[in-house]
Amino acid sequence: MVGQGEAFGQIEDFVDADQAWVAISARNEEKVQILAFHTTDGGQTWHKTELPQGAQNRGPLYWGMITFADSRQGWLMAVHSQHNCPAELFKTSDGGVTWTQIASVYDLVKNNGLPFGGEISFRDPKNGWLVGRLDPSIQLLYRTQDGGLTWQRQKLELPVGYASGELGVRDSPVFFSAKEGLLTAIYMPNSGQGNSATILYTTKDGGQTWQSRTPLQFQGIVDFADAYNGWNWQWKTSAKKELYHTSDGGKTWTGIEPDQNLKHFLDQGLNVTEIDFINNKIGWALLISNDGQPVLLRTTDGGDSWSDVYPR
Repeated sequence: MVGQGEAFGQIEDFVDADQAWVAISARNEEKVQILAFHTTDGGQTWHKTELPQGAQNRGPLYWGMITFADSRQGWLMAVHSQHNCPAELFKTSDGGVTWTQIASVYDLVKNNGLPFGGEISFRDPKNGWLVGRLDPSIQLLYRTQDGGLTWQRQKLELPVGYASGELGVRDSPVFFSAKEGLLTAIYMPNSGQGNSATILYTTKDGGQTWQSRTPLQFQGIVDFADAYNGWNWQWKTSAKKELYHTSDGGKTWTGIEPDQNLKHFLDQGLNVTEIDFINNKIGWALLISNDGQPVLLRTTDGGDSWSDVYPR
């Protein structure tokens, strides 16, 4: 995707088996830029758009998160450091050909302005969510109802028996319909008062309210293709990494042994940073090496086997 130089980035939006959007930050000599890539043939070819540099004296764009509500309406979160602030939000209405800034953490006098940079997702052109943090504390959930111009915090209730701790939102919500959606949070207990847990929250009213499911005793990357089929890449303290699948909405999980190709990259020290499934068979995994080089893999059998997409 990118030429010479250090590259690092994250998968943000796979629309179907052929169309996908990827945002990658690239450092070449002294320049740091955000590149938005679009494919319509399942990753065989990619079309590149470079985002314009940030406003004067705000520093270069360092990393980005990209999401689309439909084929033309999209948003890109541009962050000017390795952390969540400072940041700006860009929007496109022409399928990524051009981008315009619509919100910035620098707009301090604006009520309900962009609080920080972070992961974003949009249910439709008006309703979206942002996950990030104001300081090194836990990650918070914010919501917009005007396409990203203003943002309000949305709080989640802890499950029964999990009151003595903090809840950090792991990912921005994913919606399976106009009403049904899911998000993942991490419960961190107060010192010496239990174990951490992953908590899945579901909504049936379009994100107005969220209800918790039974907490899961693991942490890691969680991605759901629909209300029932989900995958979890578990973070382990040992060298072994594990992929799990659920077909009942997270009630039970079954382990998937990494195939020879995925195991090859894991043995080389690459880390899985994102997984993204569009149905119960087709999905992608983004791995990053220790020197920042990305590897993109694709599965067509629910994670049993993986083939190279980038680099080839």
